[in-house]
Amino acid sequence: MPLVPEPVAAPPPAGAGWLPYADAASSAEAKIALFRALFAGREDVYAKRWVSATSGRTGWSPAEDNLFDKNKAEEDRVFWPLTDEAVYHHLDPAQQGRSELHIGLYPLLADDTCRLLACDFDGKDGSDWRADATAYIAACQEAGVPALLEISRSGKGAHAGTFFTDPVAAAAARALGMALLRRAIDTRGRMALSSYDRLFSAQDSLPTKARGSFRFGNLIALPLHGVCRAKGTTVFVDPDTWQPYPDQFAHLSHTERLSPAGVASLVDKLGPFKAGPSPTAPELGPKPRRKTLGKAPARVQARLSAMLAISTTGLPPQLLAALNRTCFPEGCPAVHRVAACAASRRCLRIETTKPTGPCPRQARTEPDALRSVARPGTHHRPLRPPGLRALSDQ
Repeated sequence: MPLVPEPVAAPPPAGAGWLPYADAASSAEAKIALFRALFAGREDVYAKRWVSATSGRTGWSPAEDNLFDKNKAEEDRVFWPLTDEAVYHHLDPAQQGRSELHIGLYPLLADDTCRLLACDFDGKDGSDWRADATAYIAACQEAGVPALLEISRSGKGAHAGTFFTDPVAAAAARALGMALLRRAIDTRGRMALSSYDRLFSAQDSLPTKARGSFRFGNLIALPLHGVCRAKGTTVFVDPDTWQPYPDQFAHLSHTERLSPAGVASLVDKLGPFKAGPSPTAPELGPKPRRKTLGKAPARVQARLSAMLAISTTGLPPQLLAALNRTCFPEGCPAVHRVAACAASRRCLRIETTKPTGPCPRQARTEPDALRSVARPGTHHRPLRPPGLRALSDQ
């Protein structure tokens, strides 16, 4: 009688690029391992969201011992490390009310590197954040940059995230993000993405003399928060349909990541921000072909006073993009203020005015103006659950 070979078990599924694999049916440990492999930042401290029981005000603060002791010295503060237990409580939909924990990650590491890049779009002011985020994702796809799109906690904004296999200099990651934003602006056919809030990390390097939570840089709220996930927020969506993926963890398992060398190559390829006349070559370049700028109206309204204000009504996207590069050259102080705004911790509206230094051209476009917003990053007792029971949903 011929021998029947023993059935060979199928190898367990694997994630993309050496990522741990998890799906909706996986154990809590597998889901946490995948989650932490992608959403990596500082592990010696994390932030948590709080809600005032009296006023209902919300905010973020570092998790630490004796949080409300205002008399302790700075050197006596003991911050809580980011652990698997904390991530478990973040993902668990059963943690509600006072036991609810929404973690904020500090993405900028102590050596001024980061493991992810995120672009934040905020629609609280009524701006079209979906179209802006879609344009950014389209720019990522065109440049060959893998990106995931997440609905933020409020449901009125989005995060577009790109992940790295190893730490990347924050300055290089942010340069990549700014290059993608410029291409997204071209795609939108406007002078700015009005819902764009900031990049994470928000700084190229950690502040050297900051105190309290400011020493860690800006935080980003982590996705897949258990309670929010049940409401359809903090979940990853298809950028074409804006519908959540049916198995969030399975989709994360197949996330492509960039290597540090890949980031450097993309930054070189996409190039630094170059616009306007060069200080060493004041002559403008050759006149562009008419068709490359689209069909403009027969008459364009403009007003000359202390500055030149140009109406953007009716201008084609190609011409808007060309104006954007011409009106805001690299050496213009307004551009530097936009770049520095994320570290200013203030809401700042930028309109070009008379510069303090040489600037080849000045203009303001109407009705759109460059805008950048930076808010301060601002988390219950130590987490000691009896064990990591299975997370009940995706």
